Amino acid sequence: MSTTSTPPSIPGLTYVSKLGEGGYADVYLFNQVMPVRQVAVKVIREANLSSAVTAQFRAEANAMARLEHPHIVPVYSVGTTEDGHQYLVMMYYPRENLAKRAKRERLSVPEVLRIGIQIGSAVETAHRAGLLHRDIKPANILVDKYGNPGLADFGIAAQMTDSDIDTGVSVPWSPPELLYGTTPASVRTDIYSLAATLWHLLVGRSPFEIPGGDNTQYALMRRIKDGPAPSPGRADVPMSLEGLLKSAMATNPVARPATMLNFVRSLQGIEQELRLPRTPIVVPEERAEAAPASPYPNPDATVMRPPKVVAQPAALVHRDDEDVSATVLRVAPVLSQHKPDADEEDVDDDLSMPRTPIRWWVVAATVVVVLAIIGLGVWLVVLSRDQGPTELTTPTYTPVPPDLGDHGLPPGPLTFTVSQTATTTTFQWTYDNSLQSDTYDWYPDDEPEDAVTTNTKSVTVPTAATPGTTCIQVRVHRVDGNVPQNYTRKCV
Repeated sequence: MSTTSTPPSIPGLTYVSKLGEGGYADVYLFNQVMPVRQVAVKVIREANLSSAVTAQFRAEANAMARLEHPHIVPVYSVGTTEDGHQYLVMMYYPRENLAKRAKRERLSVPEVLRIGIQIGSAVETAHRAGLLHRDIKPANILVDKYGNPGLADFGIAAQMTDSDIDTGVSVPWSPPELLYGTTPASVRTDIYSLAATLWHLLVGRSPFEIPGGDNTQYALMRRIKDGPAPSPGRADVPMSLEGLLKSAMATNPVARPATMLNFVRSLQGIEQELRLPRTPIVVPEERAEAAPASPYPNPDATVMRPPKVVAQPAALVHRDDEDVSATVLRVAPVLSQHKPDADEEDVDDDLSMPRTPIRWWVVAATVVVVLAIIGLGVWLVVLSRDQGPTELTTPTYTPVPPDLGDHGLPPGPLTFTVSQTATTTTFQWTYDNSLQSDTYDWYPDDEPEDAVTTNTKSVTVPTAATPGTTCIQVRVHRVDGNVPQNYTRKCV
């Protein structure tokens, strides 16, 4: 198969410049002749792809175009060049993508929350349409001239046939099950990648990249598989956000949020916690049962109500030719200067209630009732004195355990068992409320800089020469960020 990095010749488009290149494609800026506008064209380097890959490429491009979401990069057309290269014509986003921006600066917490909700809304919309992204990363989040983010490359990178890992998946932001092929891509793999992307925007690098360390693809894969996501290390990042990102990047997919909608709702909750303006979640409306129509659509609006119509008793209406029994309707006048005529005054008099004078026996009955109530109150006071003081009891307070969310109760204290030989010592531990997704931070005594993370509840260390000096320190690490402040120390 041939590859190319020269701009293609596409009817109706005029080449301007090269915008960039990725693991499997080059991106160019073109001027479109009609209608006149600038467009970005992504050209796949490999030519003459198999019919199956070509069909999948076009099907997912069509699905991406049908989504029409404000935070998904619009696709205008798909085609094949004369020399057999697939290409996409997309909306041009003139600002630098978030990968380039993250190299220059660390984004603020409010902006990262906003971007997470907007891009998460786009991905949730795709999920509802049966489309996975499979390659969410900072470089695939473009920014338009108004500063709005747009997600590009839905499902395209994962369809390429090149065996290079970087072509199929982007290692630094991919979950372990996708890197090692244990399970296929799913909703939860996209959740992991978006969380890793937000972590990257906060810190300026991918979550498992070590400055100055071994950051080859296979070194990153090993860290992603073996350990929980590290802390962003920023004082302005709230614990709720740090815990949410760790939960979304859990090694076990089951421990992550079940849907992207759940994840972005949690981001909204953190906005509310920080008293930030709420970023709307933009997803297709779901059909719901219609609510009864209200005559006043806006409950806060000032409403001019019609005159009140009051039904009055039947009156005899005289006509020259006959007598008709009819119900007379009176409309209550509003700011009216009209003076009723004689007939109207007669009707009012007929409808007025008779004035009944207060009878002497009503006054007498009221006095008797009042005196009876006073006598009953005196009798109750005397009776209570005869029976002595009433003992007051205080209801027993039963504390209610706090709601700790989906991860259950916090881990209980560690209990150790130790087996030792002349050369090695194995520490094993158990504790209450254990979860399958728990991991464990430990280090040899007095060597916290050598702390490591393990998935097993045991470690083996060399036996010290002096009894009682073979020691380790261990703590449980929860995927939701619930990490005890202190290690538990054990010596033999």
